[in-house]
Amino acid sequence: MILITSAKYSSSDFNLEFGRTVPSFLPLGNKRLYEYQARLLAKFNMPIYLSLPSNFKISPYDKEKLKELNINLIFANENLSLGESIVYCINLFYNLNENLLILHGDTFFQSLDCPVNSIQVARPKDNYEWTFLDDEFSVIDKNYDENLAICGAFFVQFPRVLVKEIVKNEYNFIKGLKTYSKQYPFKLMQNDTWLDFGLITSYFHSKKIISSSRSFNSIHIENNYLEKSSKWLEKIRAESAWFKNLPKELLIYTPRFLEGGDKYFLEYLYNNTLAEIFVFGKLPSFVYKQIFMSLKTFLNTLHSYKSEKKINFNYKEKTLQRLNTFAKNNNFNLNESLIINGKKYDSVLTLIDKLNKFLNTKQDISLIHGDFCFSNIMYDFRSNLIKTYDPRGMDFDLNITSYGDKNYDLAKLAHSVLGLYDFIIAGFYECSFDNFKINFSIQVDEDLQDIQENFKEIFNINEEILAIMIHLFLSMLPLHSDSKERQFAFLANAFLLYERFLKDDK
Repeated sequence: MILITSAKYSSSDFNLEFGRTVPSFLPLGNKRLYEYQARLLAKFNMPIYLSLPSNFKISPYDKEKLKELNINLIFANENLSLGESIVYCINLFYNLNENLLILHGDTFFQSLDCPVNSIQVARPKDNYEWTFLDDEFSVIDKNYDENLAICGAFFVQFPRVLVKEIVKNEYNFIKGLKTYSKQYPFKLMQNDTWLDFGLITSYFHSKKIISSSRSFNSIHIENNYLEKSSKWLEKIRAESAWFKNLPKELLIYTPRFLEGGDKYFLEYLYNNTLAEIFVFGKLPSFVYKQIFMSLKTFLNTLHSYKSEKKINFNYKEKTLQRLNTFAKNNNFNLNESLIINGKKYDSVLTLIDKLNKFLNTKQDISLIHGDFCFSNIMYDFRSNLIKTYDPRGMDFDLNITSYGDKNYDLAKLAHSVLGLYDFIIAGFYECSFDNFKINFSIQVDEDLQDIQENFKEIFNINEEILAIMIHLFLSMLPLHSDSKERQFAFLANAFLLYERFLKDDK
């Protein structure tokens, strides 16, 4: 049996970022920590159990994901000590004659060699009250380095004895391990791939190591700077030009920037993206009001810089180009009507014509970000400021410019808040398709509606912005060719968003 111990809530520092959560449910990019832990432990070919607080609420998405990963759940009282909780879980589900691997819920390793009767140790990188290896542990190899911390993974050969020793030591887990080792000495496994997620500082440092990037980008992190390059050199030059030409009063909203020819460097920020907070967090709606006001302050300043130049932001033209690529690659007829969730809808091209009625021919051309979605925005709860990056830097003709239709920025935000783009990217949806029949649903919490209503009111979201938001879902279809399921989820979502927000208006 493998037991991942996550039956206590994370510290209050995490509450500020995500709301009340537990270590194994902390976000890492588009996944939770338990997904990484499950894949790490899969090679041991043992049943995995995850302990959680008895009052912890699990979303339908997480229930399905945990089931998919073959993770069994044990709910325990959050007020139990670590030793009490472990004994409770073992007695509830475990055959005491089998081996037991314990992994703390706030712990991950990039690689894990864990022979029977062993404990993982490492040199800590942060100043904290770690449990250090001392003479009270009986170990096979006496010649070990000093200042080694016990780092959250234990493979016990005789769990019955461990339970007995924990109980004898008044349910103190570490003391139980020590007296267990007097009978069965541990093999020390020094593991320098240890990543700790129990402290907010170590969480951000560990998260930096587990990073991801898009296929046409190459991202390298070193010396607290993120180096960005790409096979698409003109895009890098466009982004670089945006940072270089940004007015000084807006520099507070971006990471520090260094030019580097066909690449550039950004200060690495120890914050979470709004996508991670929105999808994986449980923050109340009033916190999002504060976040939205910070976003609005930035956009108001950004959009105050105007231009009279002719710049191409023709949404219909761009979307049709992208849709033709999608149709060609998928043998898809854009003139065919669709059936979504059992209801008949117009064809894609008919939807484009309907959206066009909401678009103004006269655009408000100003300085814009151009890709102002939640995944490109971080939020610092200590300063109440946003930090944004990955600007577009081009018009729709791929000319390098920092200017464009200001509604494009608002539509990108709506794309995340109203269109739930980040939920789809993270996999919080179900989608099946057969020819022109699509079944689609997004799994979100009920309290999301209050957040969406506040967003619409604060940003004065009008019909044109909503129409551009729907264009975004349609125009990105060929960009997600790695997942046909996701492509059809975007397609269905575009129709459902039109029905929800615009159908009754015109």
